[in-house]
Amino acid sequence: MAMLRLPVHRIIPFSNVEGVGNRTSIFVQGCNANCLYCHNSETIPATHADARTYTIDELITEIRHNTPFIRGITVSGGEATLYPRSVKALFDEAHTLGLTCYIDTNGFFDLEKIGSLIGATDKFLYDIKGLGTHLGDLCFSDTIIAVNRARPVSGDQFVNLNQHVENLRHLLSMDKVEEIRLVYIKGFYNAEEVISTIADVIRDYPHANVFLKIIRVHARGLTKDRAKLIEGRIPSADEVTQLVAFAKSKNIQRIKQIL
Repeated sequence: MAMLRLPVHRIIPFSNVEGVGNRTSIFVQGCNANCLYCHNSETIPATHADARTYTIDELITEIRHNTPFIRGITVSGGEATLYPRSVKALFDEAHTLGLTCYIDTNGFFDLEKIGSLIGATDKFLYDIKGLGTHLGDLCFSDTIIAVNRARPVSGDQFVNLNQHVENLRHLLSMDKVEEIRLVYIKGFYNAEEVISTIADVIRDYPHANVFLKIIRVHARGLTKDRAKLIEGRIPSADEVTQLVAFAKSKNIQRIKQIL
């Protein structure tokens, strides 16, 4: 474990928005996507001036300081599944402290490569970015990459844009998902089609106690370049409410709406 390291952009000692309960949130440096609306775009490149590399022991020391006040830890980013060995080692140690271990993910990962990490993860906070060919324009296009002025860690374009739906099915079958999230942005996918797909997947795993979070995209906190790219694509509050109503009509019972 002493040889394992994790590139970290920042650590938030106490957070109640990265999973249930008060948690320490660790934001890794590096992502394999580059979503147009990303509010953590500084974590996308493989390197950043504000990032530092931690050993697992150093991270555990940071976490220990918070243990009287937290229920667990969440590794976000960036994309935590890019570092399966290091994150698993971190989780193994955190479990000895009685903490739960969550991952915030975009869902684009190779199941075989992160199998042991999945086993060590208590719950996933799971983004569904959309469906269809325009998902590439939203999260994986060279145009969006250019806005960030750096390529994501991978540099490769995904061939299978439905990979995150397939991976969601797998995690739900293992009861490993706490929440599914959709950032609602107009013009890149059919929102009702995405909701219908999520409903179908949830219906196949009735034992999974999962809720859906529908989040209205916004420009606050975006770089100026990114904010310009989402002009005219922000749904109204009424449109978000209508999408929530549609989700309920698809028998999704647990829904949280964020405007």
